[in-house]
Amino acid sequence: MKLLFTGKSKLDYNRVKVIKAGLKQLSGVEVIELKLKKGSRTNRKQLKELNEKVDCIYIPPMRHSDVSYVKRYTTKPVVFDPLISKYLTKADYGHFWKLPFKYFLDKIPFKKADILLTDTNAHRDYFINKFNLKSDKVKTLYIGADTQVFFKQKKINEYKGKFIVGFYGSFIPLQGTDKIVRAAQCLKDHLDIQYVMIGSGRTLKNAQQIAEKEKLNNINFHGKVKYEELSPLINTFDICLGIFGDSRKSDMVIPNKVYHYAALGKCILTKDTYGIKEIFTKDEDICLTSNDPQAIANNIIKLKENEHIRARSGDKVGELLRSKYNEIEVAKRFKNILETIIR
Repeated sequence: MKLLFTGKSKLDYNRVKVIKAGLKQLSGVEVIELKLKKGSRTNRKQLKELNEKVDCIYIPPMRHSDVSYVKRYTTKPVVFDPLISKYLTKADYGHFWKLPFKYFLDKIPFKKADILLTDTNAHRDYFINKFNLKSDKVKTLYIGADTQVFFKQKKINEYKGKFIVGFYGSFIPLQGTDKIVRAAQCLKDHLDIQYVMIGSGRTLKNAQQIAEKEKLNNINFHGKVKYEELSPLINTFDICLGIFGDSRKSDMVIPNKVYHYAALGKCILTKDTYGIKEIFTKDEDICLTSNDPQAIANNIIKLKENEHIRARSGDKVGELLRSKYNEIEVAKRFKNILETIIR
């Protein structure tokens, strides 16, 4: 099987990294990459030439605008892996006046693709119903994690023995970072707890303003870090925080970070949603809560005071990830999906 991975960007996005890492370990699969250049006349020539050499074409997450272009110059099946809905994302930001336009920015590439991938069954059902898609063209491929990059390492505590509650991710409404800061406010008198928040984005300033106003000295806004620096940092966390947003989108996704936390065998605390429960089990391999700041704070204290629960949850989620959602298993499912359309 020869595959073409192509798009103007996102060929090195986490989702794509996991798939490629797994495919490299499977026999009989060759991946060719072509980064499309904006405004370049060579794109169409290269696409036509590579079209004759490959069995299938993969377009990475968030590259909605590339689907129509690639379909114009190729004849092989095109698999689009949007990961997000532009319509749903704008609803997440409250930009409701943009929704009619964003709806068609989703629907057109979703319709043109031969196979559409989603990261959860909840997202799959939403795409099918919202955009009137045939159910047999929409396939669920859970994100998983590259266990060659994310794995247990020796824990180094930079905060003089404090209990570390960690978060990483983009500061966007989906993440509910304001809820995390408010939870830290609830526990500001617990001087032995340190919050570490890694990342940047639109809601970072708001989170920092809350922390400054409430004089929260228990939060370190670490800033954005490189991909390869994530695993060592996550290894320092005692509890790992997922997402706590209010939107419908937050109820449907399983974010990258949760798989990364799981690969490290960490105790994970995140919002109780039907999306997360597709593969994780409450009070077994994951700890779930409402996104009320006081509820988050209460669960943090509960987990801090019960090392047995943390250890058991971490061990079970680590075993689940390594057995079913490592890069090889994800690549096998990806390959199986492609084989159905190639046949």
